[in-house]
Parts: sequence; C-alpha cells; structure tokens
Amino acid sequence: MPAETSAPRVLAYSAIGLIAGLFAGFFGVGGGILVVPLLVLVVKADQRQASVTSLVAIIPTSLVAATAFLASGTVPWDQAAFGLIIAIGSTITAPFGAWALRTWNTVTVRWIFISILLIAAIQVMYQLPDRNSHLEWSTATVLVLIASGAAMGFVAGLLGVGGGLLIVPLLVIGFGVSDLTAKALSLMAMFPAAVSGTIGSARAGVVNWKAGISLGIPMALASTLGVWLATITPVEWASPLLAAVLIYAVAQLTIRTFKSTQQR
Repeated sequence: MPAETSAPRVLAYSAIGLIAGLFAGFFGVGGGILVVPLLVLVVKADQRQASVTSLVAIIPTSLVAATAFLASGTVPWDQAAFGLIIAIGSTITAPFGAWALRTWNTVTVRWIFISILLIAAIQVMYQLPDRNSHLEWSTATVLVLIASGAAMGFVAGLLGVGGGLLIVPLLVIGFGVSDLTAKALSLMAMFPAAVSGTIGSARAGVVNWKAGISLGIPMALASTLGVWLATITPVEWASPLLAAVLIYAVAQLTIRTFKSTQQR
C-alpha cells in the first residue's frame, strides 16, 4: 500500500495540479507529461507511483475540461459521440497498459512513442487546422477512431500521460478537424480510459488515493481556465504551441528512457 501523504506534500500536489490543469485544458491532454516529472522532482515520488497518481488525477480533469469545451460553444455537442467511440478502444486497452507498466521492459515501447510524437510535432507545425471542420459519420471513421482509442488507452496506462498527446495530433493531421474539437474529443475519451487504468492499479494496491485527490481537484478546476484560453487563442498561435508541447514531451520521454536504461 502506498505511503500516506503529509500536509506539506498535499500542498505540493495541489500546486502542481493547478499548473498541470491549466496545461491540460489548453492542450486537451491529461497533463501527465508535466505532472510526472514534477512529482518526481518536487515530492520525490518514484517514476511508477508518479504515473499512477497522474492517471488518478486525469479522471476529474478530463471530465471537467471536456464539459467546458462543449459548454463554450466552440465544439458542437454532437461531436461528443465521437469521443465516446474513441473511448471504446481506450477503455479496453488501458488496463493492459497499466499491467505492462508493472511487468514489461518498456524501453522499446517508449522509443516507438517518442518517434511518433516527433513526426507529429513536425506535421502540426506546418498544418493549420480549420476550426469550422468537425468529424462526420462513416464506417471507416468509426473503425479508425476505435483503433486510435485503443492505442491511446494503452499509452495512458503504460506511460501515465493520458494518451491525449497521441490523439490530438492524430485528429488534427489525420482527420483535418478543428484543434478545439480534437482537444475536446481527446478529453472525452480520456475519462473512461483513466478510470479503467486506475482500477487496474487499484487492484494491484499501488494507488495513493490521497495524493491523487490532492492533485486531481486543483487540476480539474484549473483546466477550465485552460479551456477558456484555448478558445480565445488564434489557431496561428495554437498550432506552434501544440508542436512545442509535443517536442517537450519527446524530450521528457527521451530523458526518462535513457535513465531507465542506465538503471537496468
């Protein structure tokens, strides 16, 4: 059972949550790529416990931020169904990702994910999304979204990053939809994936609920401000900022991978 969380650590979790929530709402990601290194650095959590705690915090954050995007009027409510379709795949595979986190040598998977993010960053930099473009129904779209959700869920469980770093650029680049719609759908799909992945970790007895709640509540609250900022930021600025976040994620995951390799 994870150790109890002291009052100073609760304050640290809350401060990290406020920063990560703003980040999550603006970029439509779970915030794990920011949360995990901060937990390791500030509260001295080990890598796996930080990933588990991040996943717990994504549960309220994704729900609140997705609702905020829909309520803002920038994303049509009928797009919510596509988020649920992505969630079908992510919910199934998130427990496998959480299991792989505890049992696999994850170095190879990390390098594959790093390569995908780097390619996505380059493409996002030069492709401005149309904010009037949204998903339309077709069998191919549904099947691809389910497959994308499956990849997203596995990454969420394995790396504790929520999977949004994968799904947002995929929707923008692959489907040509609005960046705001992509962020909203990512957050919608993230919610059941985070729940499913957390259940797997809870069954293994590795969840520190006090830490997760201390992190998750401020993250959820701050995410609404992040969503508002996303809706008022011109797309000409939003795309380079998303590319910068993807490159940051590449750098962070590369550092983690090298460290894990050296510790073997």
